Amino acid sequence: MEGEIDKALNKDQSEQDLFQSAIGCTIDSAFEDMCQIKKIWHKEKGVQGFHLVQSFAPGEISPELAHQIGVEFADRLFGGKFQAVVSTHLNTKCIHNHIVWNSVSMENGKKYRSNEKNYVTGVWKISDELCVKHLFCNYVINMFVKS
Repeated sequence: MEGEIDKALNKDQSEQDLFQSAIGCTIDSAFEDMCQIKKIWHKEKGVQGFHLVQSFAPGEISPELAHQIGVEFADRLFGGKFQAVVSTHLNTKCIHNHIVWNSVSMENGKKYRSNEKNYVTGVWKISDELCVKHLFCNYVINMFVKS
């Protein structure tokens, strides 16, 4: 999970322009903060976290709006229960967000369940609603599970 956070937050400094936000943790210590939650709840085994990439069509969106949408998406999907980092990358034709989140809830220690039902009723539903809210529809979401 540390590698996914580092990639999302551009720790190798491969990009000069990007936006970063953290939910329930800090940018500078996101991995350590997430590990602490796992320790508190005795959930240090199994899937450690998730990585989702949210891409937008070329020229469709400003970096600021893309980042805002990424943060709104994470807020709605996790409801303040899971720590996450949201990083908006500008290094390709398609502006895209990396969203990496802890598999363990801060609130109750339960693990995030990644399955087809949650993907359709959570990830896609929220993305569709944000698409309508912000009046665009060309986006792609890919989710990667990292343990």
